[in-house]
This record gives sequence, structure tokens and C-alpha cells, in this order.
Amino acid sequence: MNPGELIQSRYRLVKLLGAGASGAVWSAKNELIDRDVALKVMAPDVAEDAVALQRFFNEAKASGRVRSPSIVEILDLGQAEDGSPFLVFELLVGEGLDEWLRREGIIAPEQLVELFVGIARALDMAHQQGIVHRDLKPANLYVHRLAHGELVGKILDFGISKIFDTGHNFTLTRTGCVVGSPAYMSPEQASGREDLDGRADIWSLGVVMYEALTGTLPHQAPNYNALMVRILTQDCDPVMTRKPDLPPSLCSVVDACLKREREERTASSGILANQLEAVLRELRAARFRAQGGRRAGDRHLAGERNLPAAMVEGAVTRPLARRPRRRWQSRAVLVAAGVGLGVCLTALVLLGMNWFR
Repeated sequence: MNPGELIQSRYRLVKLLGAGASGAVWSAKNELIDRDVALKVMAPDVAEDAVALQRFFNEAKASGRVRSPSIVEILDLGQAEDGSPFLVFELLVGEGLDEWLRREGIIAPEQLVELFVGIARALDMAHQQGIVHRDLKPANLYVHRLAHGELVGKILDFGISKIFDTGHNFTLTRTGCVVGSPAYMSPEQASGREDLDGRADIWSLGVVMYEALTGTLPHQAPNYNALMVRILTQDCDPVMTRKPDLPPSLCSVVDACLKREREERTASSGILANQLEAVLRELRAARFRAQGGRRAGDRHLAGERNLPAAMVEGAVTRPLARRPRRRWQSRAVLVAAGVGLGVCLTALVLLGMNWFR
């Protein structure tokens, strides 16, 4: 395909964004409504593979079923003139989390939590719909910049997700195939269990957060087999042992995602989202206290109380409003003293005049 080529007479290809063995992703424009979009086009030879084709449509089904600001939106599904299936996505602006980590190494705790609250909420919605992603990793998470500049984490590629429908169970695995990326794979995936649920995604998300905070993976090994054995038999090092200056509350949340026994792991993505929101309030309040503590009169308000930022901000404005009244009282005292001194001097002058007479 070439830039400028039309697909189904309404999508004009603009620029190749990425390509792989299974197909390519293009930026494009919907000529009918003049909207910029992204097209994921599967190669015709790959489309002949029934499992690969089902994964392709599975992605559309999963993403279309779960509507969330933190899941890339699928706008259309079709087939090009040469028979290639294609998906139409919202066009994202930003970069993959894998690219960000390659460039920056780590992410600051507050920024990471801001991104992952939405991702956890989106996962919770997917899990409630019976959808388990099964391949969460930095390459499948995107940091999208909204028009006004805010950053939003987006989940990509539900292609190997497991959808539990009434009468249907699209596991999409061949005999002997392992689904998922080894370093981010949960112990139950590594052991080949088929009864996977949302806690497998919680593990994977925990690995991603661990890596983004410390710059290291919780489990590393020289080869695939050794990595699987380590994931199955050894506990992760606590986050704080890798980076001691991290907020303890955030470390506890990530560590709870990485319990080998899934019954001991964080129970749901909804609970994880709530925990991350609590950490975010704590981090913002701490930042506000650090900033406000440098202003005179703010220390006693921002000191040791663990208040949300909005509450601290409201409290800080009250003593500032009382200061002008204290200045007015001081001026009144000075004026009164001046008037009194004037009266005394006048009396002395009059007494002096009478004495000379």
C-alpha cells in the first residue's frame, strides 16, 4: 500500500506508523467526515490463518465492548479491496510506554499513578465484561496526549484476550503455544493454567509499574525456561529494596499485585484503582505541603496532617485573608496615639501661655 491510496473509497492513507509480520498501522483520513484516524491493516497471507484472523476480530470485539477513555477506541471494521481485513482506531498522539521507558528509564511516582489509575479502571470494566487481556506490557500501553495537554494511559491490543461469552470461549491458542510476554506473565500463565481471570492482568500491570518505578524487572533470567521457573518458584523482591526512596504506600500497592498465589494478590482491578487513587491523593497533598511550607504562615496548616490537596488549599487561604485586618488594627492604634499626643501638646501650649500672663 502507498500513501494516498484509498481503502473502501473513504479512508485515504497518509503515513506508515509501523509494520510487522502480521500487517501495518497507518495514519489515515476518513474522507467522508474529514477525521484523522489510524488503520491497522492485516497482511492478506496472514488473514488466511484462522487463528490470526480470529485474534484480529477479537481485538475489535473486545475494544468495542468496553468503552473507556483508557482503552483505544475502535471506530470501524472492514475489508480492503485486496481482501485485507482492517480496523479503524482513534489516532493517538504520544508514544508507547515502552518507548518512554527506553528514553527516560523510569517514571516519577505521581505521574505514574496518574496514568495507571485510568488503566486500572479500564481493566476493571473489561474484567466485568468477561474479558482478560493476557498480554499487558509496556508495548501494549500508550501515553496519549489530549488536545489540552493532559496525558492519558491507553490500553492497546486485545488481540489475544480471552472473552467469556455464553456458549463461546475464544482462547485463541494452538497446542503447545504460550500466550503472553514472558517477563510480564503471571505464575498461572507460566504454569499453563487455563482458568485465567483478571488477576493475571493485575500481575502483569504490577510488573509494568515495578519496571516503570525502578528501571528493573522483578524477575530476570538468562533464558525462557529459567525465567518461567523463577516466576513459578520465587517471590519478587519488594519494590523498596530496588529503590528505597519511593513512597511506601505506592510500594505496598505494587507489591500486592505481585503475590505468586493469586488468592493473595489484589482481588480486582477496581480495588487496585481505588488504592492508586488513595496514593495519588497522598502524593498530591505531600507535594502541596512541600510547596506551601515555604510560605510564611502555612507551616502549621500543611505540617503533619495527611489532608487531600483541596482541603489543605482551602485551609491555607483563611489565615491569608486575616492578615489585612491585622494591619488595619495596627494603623488604628498609631492614629489614636498620634491624636492623643496632639491633644497633650495643645494643652501644654495653653498652660504655658497662661503662666506667662
